[in-house]
Amino acid sequence: MIDELHSIHGPVVLLWAYHNPFTFVSDPELVRKCMITLNLPKNPRVYGHLGYPFGQRMGGCGVLNEVDHEVWQKRRALLNPAFHRRYLMNLMSAFNNSCDLFLAKMDQVADGKTIVDMAQEFARVTLDAIGKVAFNVDVDTIKDANSPFPSAISKCLKGIQESLRSPFWRISVSTFPFQKVWKMICERQEAVLRGEDTPPDILAHILSVAEKESSITVNDLVDDFVTFFVAGQETTSNQLSFTLYEILRHPDVENRILQEIEAVLGSRQLVEYKDLGNLQFLGQTLKESLRLHPPISGTTRVTTKEENIGGHILPAGTSVNISIFIMHRFSEAWKEPLKFDPDRFSPAAKGGIPQNVYFPFSLGPRTCIGQTFAQIEARLFMARLLQEFELTLCQGQGEIKHEERLTLRPKGGVLCTLKRRNES
Repeated sequence: MIDELHSIHGPVVLLWAYHNPFTFVSDPELVRKCMITLNLPKNPRVYGHLGYPFGQRMGGCGVLNEVDHEVWQKRRALLNPAFHRRYLMNLMSAFNNSCDLFLAKMDQVADGKTIVDMAQEFARVTLDAIGKVAFNVDVDTIKDANSPFPSAISKCLKGIQESLRSPFWRISVSTFPFQKVWKMICERQEAVLRGEDTPPDILAHILSVAEKESSITVNDLVDDFVTFFVAGQETTSNQLSFTLYEILRHPDVENRILQEIEAVLGSRQLVEYKDLGNLQFLGQTLKESLRLHPPISGTTRVTTKEENIGGHILPAGTSVNISIFIMHRFSEAWKEPLKFDPDRFSPAAKGGIPQNVYFPFSLGPRTCIGQTFAQIEARLFMARLLQEFELTLCQGQGEIKHEERLTLRPKGGVLCTLKRRNES
């Protein structure tokens, strides 16, 4: 609906929700002004729902939901080293171990007949990966269909989505297993105090930060854990789902990826960190998938004083919404914006992409802290899946549709059959 309103009324659209004004902008320069030049803070009315939908704890006061820029900046600076490329490159074995379990499960249904919803499978393996890689905890979501984590995340996201849309709608969102999280963090803290060897994962860094900063409590650690766990899993699993769908619909793209995998990996299955940069075309494909199907459709900020946005005077306290989805398909910036074309992101074409129209991990100071983690995970999982299995979309799956549940996911999943590539 918003994209239609922009096509009629221009780059600035004002809507009212009861007595609250919501402004939507869809222009590269206005996006830059709001998110970089003015660095408008996140809207507390919206992000409060992410932290405490209906007054019940979900993301709490994690780094994603912190709206005070100075408080956020200090906390983000403390957490940044744990998500830096130099730190994550040492965790490649854990990424590969999760992928091993995933591929072993896929092997059990690789008969060319069994229909598999790859969106569900990606949701499970990304949960497993972020549990193992980031926190050295086995949530056992790949093997255990009854694991509480996938259903808890789904219900929590649904609750947040509906709480934003209708203040009269109610759902209990206190289903996330916080006690398991609390217990895991406390057990790790106790192990550190006893002088035991503990894994050098992201949790290790978070705990080391907590030791230095007395203001950071166990509740803060739980909130950050839940934030990384939910946001990291949901966005990457949806990216993988949309990417696989587009690859299977474009045989030329799939063939180029397979040739690249063969050139980089050969018969070797484990992906090393140095391999990721050499999987150039696969990286382009993942970026193009993020353009057409951004897992996060937009972000919302708020004016702190009167501002002139696109010739319109917005009073303090006005919600300013930036649609990532619209900007990624902005016809004035992208040639054939609805076409899936990974070569948009080739080294030769890199300088041709206008600024402020592509930002799947947000824009400005508050870019996603987990984007490097997500890029490593997505490239590794997709490379190994396509290396071992030939996947085919089931008949009847036409143009993919988006379902919004706080994030954008493929409606109806991605239904495929699989068989091993070495089978005739």
